[in-house]
Amino acid sequence: MHTEQARHSFVSALLLAFAGTFLFSMKPILVKQVYLLGIDSNQLITLRMLFAAPIYLAVGAMLWRKNPQLQPAYKSNAAMILVLGVLGYYVASFLDLWALQYISAQLERVVLFCFPTLVVLLSRWVFNTALPRHIWGILALSYAGILLIFAHDMVTFGNEVLFGTTLVFISAVSFAIYTLWSKPLIGKVGSLMFTCIAMISASLFILFHFALSHSFEDLQVGNDALLLCAAIALFATVIPSFLVAEAINRMGPERTSVVGTCGPVITSIVAVLWLDESFTYYHLAGLSLVMLAVWLMIKKP
Repeated sequence: MHTEQARHSFVSALLLAFAGTFLFSMKPILVKQVYLLGIDSNQLITLRMLFAAPIYLAVGAMLWRKNPQLQPAYKSNAAMILVLGVLGYYVASFLDLWALQYISAQLERVVLFCFPTLVVLLSRWVFNTALPRHIWGILALSYAGILLIFAHDMVTFGNEVLFGTTLVFISAVSFAIYTLWSKPLIGKVGSLMFTCIAMISASLFILFHFALSHSFEDLQVGNDALLLCAAIALFATVIPSFLVAEAINRMGPERTSVVGTCGPVITSIVAVLWLDESFTYYHLAGLSLVMLAVWLMIKKP
């Protein structure tokens, strides 16, 4: 009976991880659709967080009331989580959405997918942790794959691809830093509360940024744009963040990360079918190299 329960829990965790990965993979597709309606990255990220922030606030309030024994930990770690939230969900998200104005959804997803290798390198440089075996070969595979798709898109779409790729790479670096410093804090306050605090802090900075650069009248967009922004907030931000958090809770970050390797494939398939993006042998080879590199790095010895 115990074995049957464990198997059922593992299968449910796999389904949660895959569902979260699928929804996260839809984000660049939906973002591209919003841009076709004349919305810029500042309007998009602000509307996205206006829809998402109340949900995170409600969940955070529920966790606060439900776990009074953890309230001291919530208070003592809130400042650091706020800083990481700005880095991981304001800086990284803003640069990522901005990049999608210049590059394909497929290239964005592949470049962003290199962040696990960045986490490993940063961990070595900052905390002096041991590097995985064959790390330089893994890095060579990963960046060779990115360069293949990048070179193809540069020839096809021009110099804007360089700017967009640079933006999304900096976004990946920002998210890698966020990931590296978030691990000990998640252990203290739990993944759900950590995510809620981080997203709320990012939302406040996003609103501040928008107030400096735009008039709030610019948020009065058409109904189609509002619906798409709401879909990005709910189905490509809030729901997958909680699904992946629960998957990590049930089967650990390593196995959840392995499921996440299918993300770029999902994005590529949907981008080709929905956005009519090209998928060449360069994309196939590049995508395969990056996925292989990340899988080799995150699999257990």
